[in-house]
Amino acid sequence: MTDSNRRGLKYPKRKGSKWERDAVKLLNEAFPGTWKKIPGSGSIGTILNEPMLKPDLLGHYKHMSKRIAAEAKDGYGGSKSMTIQRAWFNKIAKQAAELYALPMLLLKFSGAKEGTKYFVAIDFDVWIELMKEWEELYNENISLRELGNE
Repeated sequence: MTDSNRRGLKYPKRKGSKWERDAVKLLNEAFPGTWKKIPGSGSIGTILNEPMLKPDLLGHYKHMSKRIAAEAKDGYGGSKSMTIQRAWFNKIAKQAAELYALPMLLLKFSGAKEGTKYFVAIDFDVWIELMKEWEELYNENISLRELGNE
């Protein structure tokens, strides 16, 4: 097997599936059981027209009102850079809308040995929605504290 085959360059599907599994493990470290990989995501979901089977991963935090639908991407630039395609955002946004979920990209610098290796990308609309939800929780918390001090 050549060095490029070992790194997954010849087998992008295998490399992507490994990153999906690894992302679930990493995300579940802080919040066990929150994330799951969707087996056969994409093609099976499209063929069956089943929204739950379309995203690569689904996350559901008990403290959030919506689930998160995620597309996982590994590489696309190597260990020092990442090329992000707008089509990825559009695809996961459409899939998330079918599930009333928030869309997210889970990205990995392929081959990075130190520093930032993994990161999340969301669009401004998702950011604003998250900030509004957190503001609501904050205001509720402040109100409850004030009631407790009376």
